[in-house]
Amino acid sequence: MNQLEKAIVIGENPQLLGVLTSQHKFSVKSETKSEIKVQLPTILLLNSGLLGHIGPFRLYVRMARKFADMGFNTFRFDLSGIGDSERHLDVRTREEQHMGDIKTVMDHLDKHESCNQYIVMGICTGADNAHKAMLKDKRVVGAVSIDGYAYKTPRYYFNLYAPKLISFNSWKTLSRQVFNKVKSKFKKKQDVIPQNIEYRWVEPSKEKTEQDYKVFIERNVNLLAVFTASWPYNYLQQHADSFKKLPFGQNIQVAYLENAEHIFPLSEDRTHLMTEIVNWLVNRYLNINSNH
Repeated sequence: MNQLEKAIVIGENPQLLGVLTSQHKFSVKSETKSEIKVQLPTILLLNSGLLGHIGPFRLYVRMARKFADMGFNTFRFDLSGIGDSERHLDVRTREEQHMGDIKTVMDHLDKHESCNQYIVMGICTGADNAHKAMLKDKRVVGAVSIDGYAYKTPRYYFNLYAPKLISFNSWKTLSRQVFNKVKSKFKKKQDVIPQNIEYRWVEPSKEKTEQDYKVFIERNVNLLAVFTASWPYNYLQQHADSFKKLPFGQNIQVAYLENAEHIFPLSEDRTHLMTEIVNWLVNRYLNINSNH
């Protein structure tokens, strides 16, 4: 292993803990074969729900080491109130606190690690925070959103229901569901207590997301949106169909892992995800830098 891994404590009240994975040097060759040092963006890996900075099934550890091999310093850390990081005691919302945490981390890395641009990545709630961080801070020049904002289209519903309409077992299941629903009307209702409600996120309207994407395009930043079979997403072009006026394939790219589950419990799915992200990083950052 050629990486350097360093534990870092950032801030006070609360203290945020994370691990910076990096290489001492990175260079690429120009057409004249002279060595040129390239300053690549630093990658920030954001928590998914309450999962710590190692990520689901150690995915973030693997990502950080791979990205470091490519020349990207990578910081995987816990937002306040998650994993090894302390909790805020102020009255701000969780979103405000976590956006503040991300800013604090970038400020620290700017000052102490000579970083100045960032790519933020996350799964589910991490994707939500990555989107918002790129919108709020111009130091963020790229984001990878894994099972983030997804919007259903007519083709999504067709793909979902067409196979069921010709299946006898599906009709039996539907009849049973209708019967149980009617039966439940006569049962005494019980209060439902939401679990971990503060870590839930509400998907913005499609109109709001489209406006955000226009801002990203104007700033010439890059977004890779990755979706799995566990999400309300069932064909590759679904995101592009949701935003027909936007130029997908340039600043905004999409990958669909049709066999993967949401938190990637299978090794082959984690490898597939890594391949998609690595290819995106190469195409959007390494190839561009090597041509200068």
